[in-house]
Amino acid sequence: MTDMRFDPVDLQVLANHSRAAAENMAYTLHRTAHSAFVKETQDFTVMLSDPGGNTFAVPMELGATWYPGLTYGRALGMIEDYRPGDIAFTNDAYSGYLATHTPDTHLWKPIFHKDEIIAFAAGHIHNTDMGGAVPASLSRSLTEIHQEGIRFAPMKLMREGVFDDTILSIMASNVRKPDLNIGDIKALVGALNTGERKVQTMVQTFGIERFRNGIIALQDYAERQACDLLRAMPDGTWQFADYADEDSDNANPCRLN
Repeated sequence: MTDMRFDPVDLQVLANHSRAAAENMAYTLHRTAHSAFVKETQDFTVMLSDPGGNTFAVPMELGATWYPGLTYGRALGMIEDYRPGDIAFTNDAYSGYLATHTPDTHLWKPIFHKDEIIAFAAGHIHNTDMGGAVPASLSRSLTEIHQEGIRFAPMKLMREGVFDDTILSIMASNVRKPDLNIGDIKALVGALNTGERKVQTMVQTFGIERFRNGIIALQDYAERQACDLLRAMPDGTWQFADYADEDSDNANPCRLN
């Protein structure tokens, strides 16, 4: 249940704090990343989510802002237990349904209050290369995901603040630009740490119960806004078409209606 003590002014204050936290995460990643994919094309996301993996804060100026529509919930549940300082990751499109292809590497970090997870800091980067048949791991000539490079099912990249060097070594041995990959991953880790610090500051400012209820209130408000937009649309039928690459060298773009 939403805490009805959140009047519009209080809710906007919390929303501003949350958005500022996400924007700080984005700037941390953008300024410390190594690759052109992150620094120049901004092919990355950062966000704050509730304990179930549903987003409640994103930056509005940096990154691929459409990604927060995805829930991290299924991937979160594929990790058996979380401890403070842990960071999990995956780039497997078939594990948790986060990544759209192997270069998209998602990381998420639990944020604790005492012994309870109260939020997650999360995000993704498009790695320069994940190995496989071609440089950059992407080509219309590839016909199966195994040609797109090494895949990591959801697993812990960091345990209680310490990197798993075995995982980093496996990645470095299988990709063409290991320094860029690992540099960007460490930049995203820095962004998640920034998000954790900002959430802890919000908890100190608002109190843990108001923070918890505030997350629910923000999501409820976003749902009401979306429903208002849909109700405002007149009855009718609309059509839209776009095109996607087919998976062969000589194929024409595939029309999607």
